[in-house]
Amino acid sequence: MSEKEADLATEEIVNETVAETSEVNWEEASKEELLEELKKLQSICTETEDLKKNLAEKTEEANKNFDLYKRALADVENIRKRSANEKQEVLKFGNFNIVSDLLVVLDDFDRALVSGKQENTEKDAIIEGVEMIQKQFEDLLFKKYGVEKYGESGEEFNPERHQAVMMEVGDYKEETVVEVFRSGYALHERVIRPAQVKVGKPE
Repeated sequence: MSEKEADLATEEIVNETVAETSEVNWEEASKEELLEELKKLQSICTETEDLKKNLAEKTEEANKNFDLYKRALADVENIRKRSANEKQEVLKFGNFNIVSDLLVVLDDFDRALVSGKQENTEKDAIIEGVEMIQKQFEDLLFKKYGVEKYGESGEEFNPERHQAVMMEVGDYKEETVVEVFRSGYALHERVIRPAQVKVGKPE
């Protein structure tokens, strides 16, 4: 209820009281009756003041709560915008560390190519250098980033991890990988690329 509505309600109460008291025959009323009517008027005035005071307190409290509500909304909106910006940053620079690590491997490839083009470079030295770079790259993937390389002959065929490109029927107890054409890779048990294999099926 607004302050204006409260004033109208108070005015209505006073009018009703005046109407009631106007029905009293003041000339014929006794002293006791006059005092009783006066007490009623005083009581109504007191109640009216209490109502106004209570309304003022409630209005002030409601205004404070509304201000808190608006501040909370503003905080939520700021958090939403900040989270959206942080998400964009993650998407934009999420591969930053990986790319930085791969650049080191790329540098080693460049050095290996420069060395391999020299006339006095032996074939074994080139192979050894490439093998070192391969190990460096595998350590980066498998140890630092948790990539798993899989796909070996003799392991049980799993359609969620293997892609059967060839099949043969033979003396097998269960569907078994008998040849691997391309290794599979997984990251934290999620398959990045299935292994391409030849599958042996029971007769």
